[in-house]
Amino acid sequence: MIPEEPLRPDTDDAMVDLLGSIAMEEIAISHLLSAEAKKMLAFIGKDLDFPTNPSNAEIFQFNKEAARLIESLVIKEWLLLRKLQNAADFFSNKKENHQPLHDFIPPCPEPLEEME
Repeated sequence: MIPEEPLRPDTDDAMVDLLGSIAMEEIAISHLLSAEAKKMLAFIGKDLDFPTNPSNAEIFQFNKEAARLIESLVIKEWLLLRKLQNAADFFSNKKENHQPLHDFIPPCPEPLEEME
């Protein structure tokens, strides 16, 4: 067992921080997806007319980069899911041992700007 120190958070505080970090990462991912969607819209054009007249190679490269970003975000989501599952397991084990838990209700994030 880790000895207590005055500045070390207790288990409940650590759990709140852990859940808060998951929420913040989810918000960051949502911002990345929104930015990528705006980039795609600019590249393809509102009327699906490819306003920059890209070559087939440029379209292929753009698609490849978008797919790579989405793949990275899917992997990150999987890691966040595992992190959340581990936290939930810890919570349920703690609850079974009848230790008190703080109520944790994260604040609602600010809404993203609407895509134009």
